Amino acid sequence: MSVIRISTGKGSPMGYYFCLLVFAVGMMSCMETINHDESSAGKKAEEFAQVAFVKQDVENGYALLADGTKRYVSREQFKAVLSKLHPKAFPKTVTALEYEPMPGEKAIYIFLTGENSGEHFYYRLTMEGTATTGYKVLRLDRAGQPYPSSNEKKRFSGQKG
Repeated sequence: MSVIRISTGKGSPMGYYFCLLVFAVGMMSCMETINHDESSAGKKAEEFAQVAFVKQDVENGYALLADGTKRYVSREQFKAVLSKLHPKAFPKTVTALEYEPMPGEKAIYIFLTGENSGEHFYYRLTMEGTATTGYKVLRLDRAGQPYPSSNEKKRFSGQKG
């Protein structure tokens, strides 16, 4: 007795590949393109640094933080962080010098420098947002020397190398 097999496509490798292809195309169409405006992010970073570091205005500096940061950091904790970042003194001036995109992320690093009678300040602010939504400070760091170069780091136009 001979058995005749009729293929309906179920279980065949081509059926699986087709499903994977449809799934991949569907996922790609759901992915959004993230556009950054580094100039706008740099201006917001400078604004934050001017308020929080130069003017030492905790209330208004806290207001410039991203909502996600404010959920985990109270005003008092923010004030303590500012003090820890500046054990000797605060800068009198701050300038955004460089930026580094974070590909695929709704965030961009902004690198700033500050000065105060001989002391140099080096900051890296992680700015959350996009060109469309605007930017707020998600995270802030301070280093004792300039942050290292990378292939992705770029200078703002008009800044000296």
